[in-house]
Amino acid sequence: IVDSINYAKFIQTAILPSTKRIKNHFKDAFVFYRPKDIVSGDFYWYGEVNGKQIIAALDCTGHGVPGAFMSMIGNTLLNQIVLRDKITKPNEILFKLRQEVIKALSQSNIEEENENDTRKDGMDIALCVIEKNKIEFSGAFNPLILVKKGEGFQVKADRMPIGDYLDKNNQPFQNHIYDIEKGDVVYLFTDGYPDQFGGEYDKKIGSKVFREMLIDISIQSAEQQEKHLEKYIKTWMGETPQIDDMLIIGMKF
Repeated sequence: IVDSINYAKFIQTAILPSTKRIKNHFKDAFVFYRPKDIVSGDFYWYGEVNGKQIIAALDCTGHGVPGAFMSMIGNTLLNQIVLRDKITKPNEILFKLRQEVIKALSQSNIEEENENDTRKDGMDIALCVIEKNKIEFSGAFNPLILVKKGEGFQVKADRMPIGDYLDKNNQPFQNHIYDIEKGDVVYLFTDGYPDQFGGEYDKKIGSKVFREMLIDISIQSAEQQEKHLEKYIKTWMGETPQIDDMLIIGMKF
């Protein structure tokens, strides 16, 4: 079984955009990617349409094999929505992705006897579209961190996932637009890193500490930032096992 999962890792890795390709399209960039169980429910996606760069960090339900199956669905749907159908407005991409995920998982046709079964398969996502000196962002639970001249702030995501969720399946996602200047840094990420337990009191890193760390290291090169994140999490965890997949994308303009 482990041999099979190890081979599946090669397949999953093959569908991910190469980090070299991402780095070639930004002044300085890194992708910190650390699956919990060989294959991952976290994945990143990158595409180009009509001069626009679209990049996303996604966190699928579960990790390991179930999460990896969901990541394949998400990757295929993003290819269709963005590359084939040419939808490039972030909130429209998320809205369409939610519709297609619900359809793919037949979540709207759950039998009545299973109404009490909390089937919440889907994914969280932080997605941005970059064109010249403008960045547009939309998120489903996953926010974005933008650092300008050493000052950082978090752009909140909508508190609804990509998937069947309460009565919000037809509610639109918000679109956030910002001007980008030379030296600005953007971070997309999933919750695996800030939610990791460790340290002296075996607590989570926490979103506040994580956000401040990213702001502090934003002046460094992408390579140095990635090394810092790797060293910090290794020290923080110590003997504590990794609890979730981790993904952080950093882009300096």
